[in-house]
Amino acid sequence: MITFIIPTINRPTLKRTIESLIQQSALNWKAIVVYDGVDGESFDDERIKTIEIKKTGLVGPSNGQSGLVRNEGIKLVETEWVGFLDDDDSIHKDYVKLLLEKYNGYDFVVWRMVYLNGVILPPLYLNELRFATVGISFCYKKNIFKDLLFKNNRDGEDFDFLMELKKQSNKYIITPEVMYNVRH
Repeated sequence: MITFIIPTINRPTLKRTIESLIQQSALNWKAIVVYDGVDGESFDDERIKTIEIKKTGLVGPSNGQSGLVRNEGIKLVETEWVGFLDDDDSIHKDYVKLLLEKYNGYDFVVWRMVYLNGVILPPLYLNELRFATVGISFCYKKNIFKDLLFKNNRDGEDFDFLMELKKQSNKYIITPEVMYNVRH
């Protein structure tokens, strides 16, 4: 089973993100929606939990630190796998099925992703983790990386997290399948 962490400032695109979960062909998933400094709504699906992080006084409508927000969700995960979705992204309907049937033997999985402009990263010829060629389109086994949390830096925190995963395990794959849609 996998739990997706979804940090949000309650953008209108959140509904589409949630819909991509509800439409999964495999039902063994949960989600934790973390409202960052804003009031949130609940969802009719019992697999979706919501929490709110109160504003800490930083400028702007939210805490503005996606790593901090994701960490609050990670602390609540009780499933084997942890995955991430941004509130303006979506995943392919077979993401969970493919993870559990094809990639369950890995410690972490980096999914190829497609942007609105059609650019797919990382390219098929690039089978290594490089800055700016991967994003938050990954998931990992929580029991293998028990105490790992995001650093609270704003730019590149997803890549830093991946580098920490890689330091602790080289049992990972960059999938040939494109399963993560950025800003879709």
